[in-house]
Amino acid sequence: MLRAALGGLLIGLLAVPAAAGEPSAAADRLLWCGSAFYWLSTDAYDSGNDAEGDEYGAWSDDLAARADMMLEAEGNDDVAITALRDAYDSRVVDEMGKPGAKYDVTTCPDLVVSAAN
Repeated sequence: MLRAALGGLLIGLLAVPAAAGEPSAAADRLLWCGSAFYWLSTDAYDSGNDAEGDEYGAWSDDLAARADMMLEAEGNDDVAITALRDAYDSRVVDEMGKPGAKYDVTTCPDLVVSAAN
């Protein structure tokens, strides 16, 4: 638990402040990977794999909550945060798994804070 809290604090300290509406690099990756996990969750549920869908859904929720806190600290209000999340959902579903995607989805689990830590 302490390691998870310290990890979250470290991410917050490493985030370079950005102009409102433009996420920092750290928030950008959380948003992108959170959206990727959302789409992976949807695919898993559609395939009948509820356990995998639940796992990806929990990871998506975790990264989204952390991104929201970071975006608020960067000066974004709820309306701006919702708009950013919607934009990422649209972009990520088109980019995911393709050459030139902003991030490699296989590196996204590195952002997940394990409950065992």
